[in-house]
Amino acid sequence: MAAFDNASRADPDDYHGARLQLAQLGAAEKAPAMTEPYLRRLFDQCAARYDAALTEHLHYRGPAFLRVAVESALHRLKRALHFASMLDLGCGTGLAGAVFRPFVERLVGVDLSPAMIARVETKKIYDRLAVGNLGNFLTGEIANQKTHDLVLAADVFVYVNELSPILTNMARALTPAGIVAFIVKTHADDGVELFPTLRFAHGEPYLRDVIAAA
Repeated sequence: MAAFDNASRADPDDYHGARLQLAQLGAAEKAPAMTEPYLRRLFDQCAARYDAALTEHLHYRGPAFLRVAVESALHRLKRALHFASMLDLGCGTGLAGAVFRPFVERLVGVDLSPAMIARVETKKIYDRLAVGNLGNFLTGEIANQKTHDLVLAADVFVYVNELSPILTNMARALTPAGIVAFIVKTHADDGVELFPTLRFAHGEPYLRDVIAAA
């Protein structure tokens, strides 16, 4: 605890994540927000090996599960799997974008990591890409009256402690009949927990409350 406390005081932007380690040890706020410098470093460092790590080693199927969920929702609404515009929040290297590209006329992606955006640019999947804070990007879309039929957050919310602000802005960036789709890690209780993997999990009652409020 003393070592992480010294590291945290020497690193006010929490670039190295000492504040998260202190939370795990019970010596700080239970589920502190991850800072932009920490997240940017995390994903800039792994950008070159990200696709292989997720698909080959972790057998990551998040985007495929999202497609099934979206398709199921559209089926209940008696609508085809087609969107005029989709916004991919935390687009990373484009794993989700590639899955939805055949069903989208215009695909927009934003990510906090410049290295991730540099990787996905080479794939030529997106019509528009941006580097930036997801909340600020959504605020800009809303201010410029740019709305989307589908707003996606595939592997994002495990890095966000409080979901209410981003879900509210996701809803505001939707067309009237638009859909929000996302993946979360859950836990048996309510509220938000920081797991030993330094990923957030959100309880189902908490999720239902913030979705309803948004």
